[in-house]
Amino acid sequence: MKQEAEEKRMLEDERKKIEKEEEKYLVEMNRNRELLTSEKNEDKIRELQERIALLEAQYDELEEKKEEIIKRANGKAGHVYVISNLGSFGGNIFKIGMTRRLDPSERIDELGDASVPFKFDVHAMIFSNDAVALEQQIHLQLAGERVNKINMRKEFFYANVESIENLVQDIDPTAEFTTTMIAQEYRQSLSVQDISSVEAHLFEEEEAVS
Repeated sequence: MKQEAEEKRMLEDERKKIEKEEEKYLVEMNRNRELLTSEKNEDKIRELQERIALLEAQYDELEEKKEEIIKRANGKAGHVYVISNLGSFGGNIFKIGMTRRLDPSERIDELGDASVPFKFDVHAMIFSNDAVALEQQIHLQLAGERVNKINMRKEFFYANVESIENLVQDIDPTAEFTTTMIAQEYRQSLSVQDISSVEAHLFEEEEAVS
């Protein structure tokens, strides 16, 4: 799939970026270790030891992040998301998909770009070591509620928020689920529209009186 290939490419770019950062840390650690071998001043020795310990901790964090990237790129780990867009699709349509990205919110932001008038609300974001299977499991249970029954890559489903919440909780009782459709931009747009309508009505009344 195009999305999967794009996400793997982004993970590979991220891995290369981390490896470059790791090289910088290694150079700096080696430099400080060399200074430590020849340093006689106790205060400076302590400073160098603290500096090396900090660099090692930061290097370990990069290693962990790189390992997670490799795991996601080569495996099925990722996040399954449940999102809605009240202003674009109404209150009874949800999109349920998965992403391998380290920051899954990036994928949600992409979906809420110029192709829809409003941003998506996130109801659930579930991490799984086999996000592909989890996504398929949810899709299978909602198969009869697909909006597009021809193109299976269109992951939109008819449902109410309570039924989606129950489905998610049955699959993963630990998953956090938000039932509220905030739809901030949509509701703000309605408020602006209401104000404009009132102003237009008042203007018409003033025109009629004059």
